Amino acid sequence: MEGVKLIVTKTLSSHFQVTHTVHMSALGPSGYRFNATFLGDRQLGPTEVFPTLLGDMDSAGSLNAQALQLLGERLRAKAVFQTQQAKFVTWQFDGEYRGDDCTATLTLGNPDLLGGSGERRRPHADHGGPSVITVAPR
Repeated sequence: MEGVKLIVTKTLSSHFQVTHTVHMSALGPSGYRFNATFLGDRQLGPTEVFPTLLGDMDSAGSLNAQALQLLGERLRAKAVFQTQQAKFVTWQFDGEYRGDDCTATLTLGNPDLLGGSGERRRPHADHGGPSVITVAPR
C-alpha cells in the first residue's frame, strides 16, 4: 500500500468505541471509513461478550454490520448485514445451540421473505459436513 493512512480511535465509554480511518494515495483510491463497536456487559470468556454490535461504513455509504446476542445459557444468535451504497447485498442470520458434547447451528442466508427464496445451512455433526438447502421462488 502506497500513501498515508490516519487512524483515530476514541473510546466513548467502557462499552462503546468509534474509529475514523482516512487513507490517501496517489496510486489507488483514497477513502474514509467509520467504525463503531458496542460491547455489552455480559462476558462469558476473554473473547465472548454479549451483546456485541459492530458497524463499518465507507465514504460511498456501504455498510458491514454484525449483531451478536446471547439468548440463553446455551443459545446464541448472530445477524450479519452488508450493503453497497443503499442496496442490501448480503444478510444472514445464525442460531447456535451449544450442548455438553455437541454444537448445532442453523444459518439462514439472504432470505427473501416475500418472494420465498433464500438459503438455509444446517451442519450435521454425524455426517462430518454441512448440508445446504436452497429455497427457490415459486
